[in-house]
Amino acid sequence: MKVENNKSIWNYAIEKNNQARLLTFYNVAKVLLQDLNCIVCLESSADILGYSNGGFRHQIYVYSEEDFNLPYIKCFIVKDIKSIPFIEDNGIKISPIRNAILDMLKKNETDPQVLYETFANYYCNNNSYDGLNIPKELESKANHYKEEGKLFYNN
Repeated sequence: MKVENNKSIWNYAIEKNNQARLLTFYNVAKVLLQDLNCIVCLESSADILGYSNGGFRHQIYVYSEEDFNLPYIKCFIVKDIKSIPFIEDNGIKISPIRNAILDMLKKNETDPQVLYETFANYYCNNNSYDGLNIPKELESKANHYKEEGKLFYNN
């Protein structure tokens, strides 16, 4: 991860735009991703969409066709950004939660706590896991998080 003079992602965003409201990761993303052709993905998508309980993130994960080589932005290079599904919120393109969940399940480095929270919040919001349509090769891994997710708010 590229860091700007040992600053936190929050301080870096404030310096880029000291007028921005930076109380949330979403607002930090709005400042840092302004004018960049990318789609927020993985844990960052879950955070922004409210499926993860936040945590302190040191970087924003995005899909892009190029590495922006900017502090606090981790680019996952794709051939054609137009082929990646997204929703748009105030100019920020974000992977839909289903896509973010599938991508997090595929990635072995995903923070397990984010997966627990994301599955729990998905279940809480929908009262089921219908709509996720987990592929066969990810079912075993997903089933673990599904079971824990159902229990998350009951304990």
